[in-house]
Amino acid sequence: MDVSEIQSFDLPSVFDVDAMDELREWLTNALEIGDIQLNGAGVTRLVTNALLLLVSAKASADRNNFAFSVVDPSPAFSEAVERLGMGEIISPLLQGN
Repeated sequence: MDVSEIQSFDLPSVFDVDAMDELREWLTNALEIGDIQLNGAGVTRLVTNALLLLVSAKASADRNNFAFSVVDPSPAFSEAVERLGMGEIISPLLQGN
């Protein structure tokens, strides 16, 4: 059995609709290669659609039998998740949960 390659990406500081395009393009290729690890340490602001993109990407990774996680979510990332009422949906994406 082949060991999948871990693909890493630093989420943008402002994770809005404009920034989603770059991540979506990167994910298109990465989801075919192996496990995905996104670093959320630098996020200062994010929008609901960005979180929905992460949920969708997790589902795609699951279909391909790859791991998908967000590591080191910033306080702003975590606050946005809670403020938007998406804690239960996003929690499985966070490494260690």
